[in-house]
Amino acid sequence: MLTMKQGPISPYVIQLYEWFEHPQVFTLVMENPDPCESLLDFINNNPNMNETTARLIMCQAVQAVLHCIEHSVFHNDIHPDNILLRKHTLELKLIDFGCGHLLSSNGYNRSQYRGIQAYYPPELFTCGRFYATSTNVWALGVLLYEMVNTCSPFCNITEITQAEIRFENPDLSKGERIALTTHTYSFCTEVTNTGRKCPV
Repeated sequence: MLTMKQGPISPYVIQLYEWFEHPQVFTLVMENPDPCESLLDFINNNPNMNETTARLIMCQAVQAVLHCIEHSVFHNDIHPDNILLRKHTLELKLIDFGCGHLLSSNGYNRSQYRGIQAYYPPELFTCGRFYATSTNVWALGVLLYEMVNTCSPFCNITEITQAEIRFENPDLSKGERIALTTHTYSFCTEVTNTGRKCPV
């Protein structure tokens, strides 16, 4: 968070105002964007989210991740509970850097992954190693899928490693795609056609 505090700041990343060091803990004084709700709550309260709304949220999420990378920070735990939305404007804030790492071009060992299972990148299991950029792209893809399908694309590790996407939204499984463009639908399902290779 201290690295993120160095300017320029991003409107899409929660701000650290001050911090205090105590013998065994740190106290962080953070921005409090109010009124807001988690993206998870927003998804649950808005099933069949339209593409315009999903695009607005997704563009902000990408900007938040890019800002982290520009500050040499790998969030390592992108999912709907770690994203806040202002209720009336849908302005986004990426929060909770407790699982974060400093960016490393050498990647990270499997034991260093701290995200939730639904967002595990497949190379975590196929290679035992993962990298910030590919993990971020994977997490953003899963995030977009959840927004337009109201569920996770995978329910276990086998489905993740074999790219077996599940469609529980009956509109999507019938091909109606809840008014999604071909590009968005392709982005959500492209993983089934392009295998992810282990970095060399």
